[in-house]
Amino acid sequence: MTRTAPISPDAGARTEEARPEGAVVSTRRTNGSTLETAKEFIRAVEAKDIDAVAQTLRDDAEQLFMHSNAVTNTDGVADIIARRRQGFCVADVSGREEILGYTRALFDKFDPLVWRDHQWTVTPDGGEVFFHANGDMIVARTGKPYRNTYLTRFDVIDGKIVRMAEYGNVMMYAKLGVRPNRAEFRALLRAIGRIFSPTRSSRTGR
Repeated sequence: MTRTAPISPDAGARTEEARPEGAVVSTRRTNGSTLETAKEFIRAVEAKDIDAVAQTLRDDAEQLFMHSNAVTNTDGVADIIARRRQGFCVADVSGREEILGYTRALFDKFDPLVWRDHQWTVTPDGGEVFFHANGDMIVARTGKPYRNTYLTRFDVIDGKIVRMAEYGNVMMYAKLGVRPNRAEFRALLRAIGRIFSPTRSSRTGR
């Protein structure tokens, strides 16, 4: 696996870099179960193991998709991690069953479905984990490559994911012309509702 340049979040956060031999460099002690839960989710998605995905999620988990062009550079990534920069919510997937419905659609749409250059950042309290990587996927219907860059935040409580916020260039996905399934369509409508909600933010990823 290719080594990536370190992200520079605010002091106190800790990063891990993937090295060719699989070693992991840690600069701060963190909540291991939080990091391992997030890693298991990514592993399960890449393996297209829907049962394993389900095991990582709390029943009321939510998955937010945030448009941002900042994730392709280290300063932008650091700003998102430090909450100095926000995105714009374009899809709000609510509940474990809806997340699984969305994930099943991903399994059908992309083959392979993998990320390269994994880099992990854990907040000092161990409650949030950030995953930065480059997608290396093929659209199953057309055979065309799809290579987006992602930063995903995992909020984990008692070993279960309660919220994910994925930042990336959603226009790249839109240009694929992939038809949304029922779970995705509901998530799009829910994101529109966030724009007008007095209690649900369309910008913070929370």
